[in-house]
Amino acid sequence: MMPGEFYIEGKQEKVDLTEIRNILSEIQAGIAGMVDFWSEPVEEVQVSAAGITVPLPSVDIQGLPSGASIMRAVAMLKFRMVENTNAAVNRLNGGSVAGTSQVIQVRQGTLGNWFDAVGFVDGQFGLEGQTREGGDVCFGSIDISEALARNGILGLRWLLARANADFLNFNDVQAGIRIWYLPGGMTE
Repeated sequence: MMPGEFYIEGKQEKVDLTEIRNILSEIQAGIAGMVDFWSEPVEEVQVSAAGITVPLPSVDIQGLPSGASIMRAVAMLKFRMVENTNAAVNRLNGGSVAGTSQVIQVRQGTLGNWFDAVGFVDGQFGLEGQTREGGDVCFGSIDISEALARNGILGLRWLLARANADFLNFNDVQAGIRIWYLPGGMTE
């Protein structure tokens, strides 16, 4: 691996974290800021074998400092528990295909364009039959700052979510957006 690269288990490609490291250095130097925004929790998000688009809770982005310049933004999906309700082994069926399937997407408001935000790999969230496991937080590696128009509601969806069998249930789900920014009047 080259300096600045990071391997995420299950991902087939390396993710270059140089940009994020540079932003974190600016935060530590007191130049840049970072803030997380979270949705209200929903009890359950259910992924079936049908391959349908599943709505996720929206995130209300409010309180960015006046004049702040957004450097980078990523989406997050948090869930307390994942459950396979089927008697057979179950998992995600198919990995993400950009702009097409098995990807969490975001958009500003209700009329904007959808942007890919969090990808998955084929077989992710594999569980034995009728099993529950503790949850996780999935961080997107895709910069979604283009999707943000500063403060406002950000819609999220899981485009054509598909499990091998009915059902994978994600319990106590929250969606989040992490934003790195420069205060007003500063530029990168």
